Amino acid sequence: MYISAIVLIAIFAITLVQNIIRYSNHASYSIWISIVYLCVSVLLFIPVIAVSLKIQIAIRKKFPEKFWGLVLFLIPISLFLFYLISNVVLHVLGYFDHYVDMEYARYYFGREALYHLIMLIGSAVYVHLSKQKFPTIDVFKGRKLMTIDLKTVEWIEADGHYANFYVENETYIKRDKLGLLAKTLGPDFVRIHRKYIVNKSQIKSKEKQGRDEYLILTSGIRLKIGQSFKPITW
Repeated sequence: MYISAIVLIAIFAITLVQNIIRYSNHASYSIWISIVYLCVSVLLFIPVIAVSLKIQIAIRKKFPEKFWGLVLFLIPISLFLFYLISNVVLHVLGYFDHYVDMEYARYYFGREALYHLIMLIGSAVYVHLSKQKFPTIDVFKGRKLMTIDLKTVEWIEADGHYANFYVENETYIKRDKLGLLAKTLGPDFVRIHRKYIVNKSQIKSKEKQGRDEYLILTSGIRLKIGQSFKPITW
């Protein structure tokens, strides 16, 4: 995010110098118009980059196989929405008579959109290549001590003094109380019952049957929500 802001400011300075060199001999040229246009393209694009990074991270987490397809679909939409929003801002500031100005369209899509496109693709490459660090936990499979990634755990069930960890078609155990686990597992897990903790990323839907509510996991497992743990959000 900070790198993106620095790059945008550098683009602002370079483009401003280019405009001064190219148009300073034109009688109608005003440096202040260039400054305003560039301020809008820089300052207004910083939150766009921030939101885009969050969306890209969420896409990578939820749909890793479709990451590039979804990102390349969203990038041109982001640029067009930014163009429309910047039009409105400049209209409000009194630079345009209408909410959509064709001269500004030629200006934006002629150069500024290219900078923004490069930055959005660059942020996607960064998200795609960055290694996500997931916490691990030590569990037992029979008598064998193993370490598993918590991201692979679908749900956890209390079983006396032990907790059963369900990972796809495997079950692991750990001697621990569910209450203590709920406090140490972090925000990616939610306790839904005195017997159950669920990985939020594994939740598919919620359904109601009479007075009872159930969470449906992506694996098809159906777990009852305890009355004292409602409402469940994820």
